[in-house]
Order: sequence, then structure tokens, then C-alpha cells
Amino acid sequence: MPTRILIADDHLAVREGLRSLLEPESDFEIIGEAADGNEAAQKALDLKPDLIVLDNSMPGMTGLEVARILRANLPQTKIVFLTLDPGIRDLALATGAVAHVAKDVPPQEIMRVVRAAAGLRPQRATSGNGHAVPSQTKLAELIVAEHLLTTQQVEEIDRGREPRQTLANALLRSGLVPEEKLADVFARASGQRLISLRPVAASSEARGRTRAKDPIDATVARQLPRRFCEQRAIVLVELKRAQATLAMADPFDEATANEVRDMLGGVELSVVTATVSDVRDAIQRSQAPAVVPLVAVAPTHAARTRRRVFPLVAAIAAAFLLFATGIGVVLTQGTATDARANLTIFQGAVEIRHGAGPFAAASTNDLVSQGDTVRTSANANAALAFFESSIVVLEPGTEVEVVSLRQVAGGRDIDVVMRQTSGMTWHVVSHPLGAGARYAVLTPSSTSTVQGTAFQVAVDARGMTTVTTTDGVVHTQGADGASAAPVAVNAQQTTTVTGAGPAIPQTAKSRTVTFVLDASRDAVVVHAA
Repeated sequence: MPTRILIADDHLAVREGLRSLLEPESDFEIIGEAADGNEAAQKALDLKPDLIVLDNSMPGMTGLEVARILRANLPQTKIVFLTLDPGIRDLALATGAVAHVAKDVPPQEIMRVVRAAAGLRPQRATSGNGHAVPSQTKLAELIVAEHLLTTQQVEEIDRGREPRQTLANALLRSGLVPEEKLADVFARASGQRLISLRPVAASSEARGRTRAKDPIDATVARQLPRRFCEQRAIVLVELKRAQATLAMADPFDEATANEVRDMLGGVELSVVTATVSDVRDAIQRSQAPAVVPLVAVAPTHAARTRRRVFPLVAAIAAAFLLFATGIGVVLTQGTATDARANLTIFQGAVEIRHGAGPFAAASTNDLVSQGDTVRTSANANAALAFFESSIVVLEPGTEVEVVSLRQVAGGRDIDVVMRQTSGMTWHVVSHPLGAGARYAVLTPSSTSTVQGTAFQVAVDARGMTTVTTTDGVVHTQGADGASAAPVAVNAQQTTTVTGAGPAIPQTAKSRTVTFVLDASRDAVVVHAA
């Protein structure tokens, strides 16, 4: 009988990726999925799986709490922790888990761990006669026909493949065939055209000089996490609203292509072939630092003092920022004619309106351009990323229009103006804006501009605005015709803005977080910032 498996992870893309990895195996049967800890515990008790693949960081109960319940009630159920946190390995094993594996390892390693946990031997993906699966039979034939390897060599490589590893990947790792020739054979066997990712000489400039034109747009390439791209030997070369193009050193790796589709929100994905060196160099170029580094300047002594009392308001925004960058959704700016933001939905229903069109349901990784409006429902949280290391978090019941979104300084800086008509937003602007750049938030009663800071804007039902600054300074003023003068809201200050203008800033009430360490031998204290 096949091993009955329950998958528990709060990210749909992870659950779908695991299902696509495990389900084709005749030794496995996926009997259910859970999106939070409470659901995982209940489904496990109801379904009594042979094995559960369990994330730790989930809403409701954590994976460790779920594991303790299963150890007491379902001692026969094997538990495999699949997480991004290597620090919980010992705790996971102490709860009775049989294995801990990181999410960023190759799929074949996840398969190996799951099979070992289920007490199964490694299994190769082969056809009935023990040779390459039908989809790659043509590849094996071409390799032999081109006199790149002998039939015996191909068969030896095929026999040595790991579970779920493609023949193409095994050939790449063998190092027996020059990569240029392999890429050509891969393209012909897979039907995916071969392209070069190397910069080429463009049209002549003044005085006979030429410049190199890079086929890789760094803005596009960075839509996928660097480590993920390096492990899979892929790079994103084109991204439009409904379609994308992915260059792969192994065009037969359908599992990776499916993962990319999930990351990009289900867009139509075209695959092209490139050499390993081209892909590696393209990743390196696209991830290289910009001419103007997108990092905050060294703070003064006063600024360092303020950061020691970093309140919850910035911590929440920073946490969302870390989450967004971790899954590769923070969007750096593209060309001046194609400036855009990237949308991430954390929970609930979010709608987007492109220009003057109607509102429609939005999804994570939707692109937001100048003139677009995003609104969150009463139970939704979302975020917009305009450039690297900066983010806007939209609380429930918030509506924000992107009035202006364009590049300045040759694409090294940004001019963004948002109009917030309701709700609450949290802003972390860690990119120091240069001359000609702007970051401003308009509300029914105020205009607030910022220069490298973290702050909150809240608009109540009457249109009154509250601006609270966590770090840096926010300059705010009333709407046109306001009698009160503009004010500077410094760190740890707040002001309310009505039709008459802003009030004198007052000291903001800092909120704190209390951790209760229950029956724990060890603890880690993290700096407040």
C-alpha cells in the first residue's frame, strides 16, 4: 500500500509544489492539505496519515505544537519538518519528528528525505525498460548520435540519477560534455529555442564608441530569489502582465518551471534554453549593486538613540518587508516608461483597479502601475513594494491610488505619490532619496513627504489624517488653503491633520511586545530594532 501523506504549510505555492513532487510517485498518496496549525492537527487526527510533511511557522498552532499533539495521539505517524529555519532542527527532532529538511534544498533532496522517512528505497524516474523516461529518450538518442557520449556512458549516467533528477541535469553535473554542445542538444531535444544571455555591442555612439547592451533586465531577473535561481540554474528574462520568459540550463526541469509559475501568480510561462555559464553570469550581473546603493546612510548619534526604542509600528512593517524579500517579491524599478510596483497579499480579499477600469480581484505578484488603485477588504492585509528594501503595508479597509510612479536620475531613483482615501498604511522607506526624487502620501486633509524613514498614515471616516513617525522625519501640511503652517514630524512623534492643517506634533505612545517564555530552557533576546 502507498504511504498516505498529509501536507501542512500556510503557503499555497509550497503545498502545490510538494503535491506535484510527491503525487506522481506510486509509493505515495496525498490524502489532504492544511493551511494552518489548527487545521493540520485536526486533519491529522481525522485522517490518521502515515506521514505528515509539516511547516513550523503557520497561523494558529506552530508545527512544533502540532508535532507534540501527534506524538501523544498518533505515535505511528511519521513527521518530516520542511522549514526555512534550520534553528528548530533539534526542537523538531525532540518532538518526535523523524527528519528536518530545509525548503531551499533541491527537490530531489526533499524526495530523498521523505522516502527515507517512509522507509522506502530511493527510486529512479525511469520507463519500464530501465532507460530514460520517454520525454527524454530523444535527448539520450541525440547525445549518442552527436558522438558526445557512448550509449554505455549515457546508460551509466541514467542509472546513477537521483530520484526526480532529470537526465539533462545528470548530464550537466557529469561534466563530460562541453556546456555549449549540451545546450544545443537540450534545445533541439526539448523544442525550447537556444538563446545567448551575453551582453552584445549596440549601435555606435559619438566618436565611434560602442556600448554593450545587456539582454537581462535586472528588474525582471530579481523577481525570483537569487538562491533559488542559482540552485536551479535559471534566470527570468522577460516579465509582462500576463506572460513571462524563463531561461533554463535544464529545459526538461518541469518541476522548477511549475514553481516559477506559482511564484509569478500563474502567468503564461515560456521556457528557453541557455548555457550554465550564461545563466550564472546573468544572475551575477542582475544581482550586482546599483550605481547608487539602495542603503540608508550612516545614522547620526541621535538617530542611533532613536532606533534603540524602535516601536511595534516599524517592527510590523519591517517584518512584512523581510517576508516579502524572502520570497522574492520586492520589485526594483524597471525602465522609466515601465515603472511599477509589486503587490503581495498576506491574507483576505484584495482588489485592484487599473486606470479607470472596474475593480477586480487581485493576487500576489500583480503589477501596479501609475494610475492604478489597490483596496483591501475588512480582513485583508497586503503590501506594495516600489523599490528594493522599501515597502508599504496596507491594513484592512484601506484604499490607495498610485498617482505618480516614475523613475528619475536615469533609473537610479524614484518619484512616487500615493493618494490614500481610507484605512491605515505603514511605510518603510530605507532608500535615501536623491535630488529630484519624491515619496509622498496624499490624503483628504494632508500632504506628507518623506526622506528615508518609517512612518504610519491613518485616515478616519471623517477624512482626518494621523501621521506617526517611527524613524527619520515626515514633513506634513494641510490640503490647499489650510491655515496652519506645515510641520516636521520627527521620530517618536505624531500629529493629526484636519482641513485647517496639522496640529503641533506630540510624543507618540510607543507600543511594546511582551514575550512569555513558558517551560523553556533556553531563550534568545533580539535587539529591539
